[in-house]
Amino acid sequence: MTTDRIGTLPEALRGKAFRTDEPAYDGLCSGWNSRVRHRPDLAVAAAGPADVAAAVRLAGGAGLAVRVQGTGHGALLPQRGGVLVNTAALGGVTVDPTARTATVGAGARWQDLLTAAEPYGLAGLTPPAPSVGVTGYALGGGAGWFARRYGLCADSVLAAEIVTADGRLRWVDGDTEPELFWALRGADDNLGIVTRLRLRLYPIAEVYGGARYWPIERAPEILARYREWTGTVPDETTSSAVFMQFPASPKLPEALRGRAVVGVRAAHLGGGGPGVLAPVRELPGALGDTYRTMPVTEIGTITNDSTAPLPRIGFSRALSDVDDELIGRLVDVARPGATYGALELRHAGGGAHSPDHAGLGYWGAGFLLFTMAVTPDDAAVRGAEEFAEALTKATADHLADRNLMSFLLAPPGPVDMAERVRGVFSAEHYARLAAAKAAYDPAGMFGGDRPVTPAG
Repeated sequence: MTTDRIGTLPEALRGKAFRTDEPAYDGLCSGWNSRVRHRPDLAVAAAGPADVAAAVRLAGGAGLAVRVQGTGHGALLPQRGGVLVNTAALGGVTVDPTARTATVGAGARWQDLLTAAEPYGLAGLTPPAPSVGVTGYALGGGAGWFARRYGLCADSVLAAEIVTADGRLRWVDGDTEPELFWALRGADDNLGIVTRLRLRLYPIAEVYGGARYWPIERAPEILARYREWTGTVPDETTSSAVFMQFPASPKLPEALRGRAVVGVRAAHLGGGGPGVLAPVRELPGALGDTYRTMPVTEIGTITNDSTAPLPRIGFSRALSDVDDELIGRLVDVARPGATYGALELRHAGGGAHSPDHAGLGYWGAGFLLFTMAVTPDDAAVRGAEEFAEALTKATADHLADRNLMSFLLAPPGPVDMAERVRGVFSAEHYARLAAAKAAYDPAGMFGGDRPVTPAG
């Protein structure tokens, strides 16, 4: 596809559009994962929903695919050709404390929402890293620190403003175009570009949470205790066991600098947090412990994820269970010197099961396993790919039936992402989703690197 197929955006466009040879193009096409560098024929910096609709109509007239990017956290594979719509400027958060809802623009991040809702003692179902965009996370399912208690973030979505493939701007909810509304929650951007979301808020003012780390040599003991402990915790507790290889940065506590460690991270809602965490925190020999009661706006300090744009490679799997044999394999794979920054095993499940979205993969998993590595050169890329291959083999006999869109990271090598997406959902859920795709985007304009195939 070449740029000569693209016409001219309306002069009334409030934002700007850039072709490949213009200075602002590169900035619009890159995000949090700088390894994924999009190369569309046209990059549109949308200033409002009307700009998004104009860009979609333009792409539709030229028969081009459309990708959307906010923060760039969810990008897996680079776009080649077509139109990229950057929604980072569509910010804003409005809280209705009486209705316990928040309406957010597509460019809003979770920290924006948490800060706006905090004065009312409310919060949304944030991911561990609140620098992530609200919209992309919510539409991909979203299993964060509160998922075991309140369910997936997708189920907290009450309404959405969306531009569909025909260029129409629609406000949809359970009563207005309910099938489109059902489908977009959990299907990422397959049905169009969402420009606003209304989400349910929850009575969360503070959490008890943090992380405790031990030398990596203690990993077999720590993981065995962690596995046993997760079978006893209430739904108010969401946690993860994590292998970390910390850089030798002066910004880190001296005990952690340049060390490989194993740790337990957790967030607990309500009272009794210290008692709930005691069985894992009481293990001696810790290198550091950050557990405390904190306002929900500081929840990002539990993981302290990097917000800097860096070249990254990630990998994920949904696991049915964890036993002693698997613990041994993970300890072997995550040896010091392997190419990973973090390997995390997050406890899933919980009682907040949504019948409306029972086909989403999270409900069939006991644990979510994912890893991320910074890969500045070819050697690091090869190392990250080898690490992912080793994890693939180690976990092959412990796979859950399905994954989750927001955890669906691309494995190394060639991959059929459409087939991987199909495996995220139950057969019944995918068939219904594919029918909605056929009704609202029959040509497959949307979907990017996580495409749903239209029915028929």
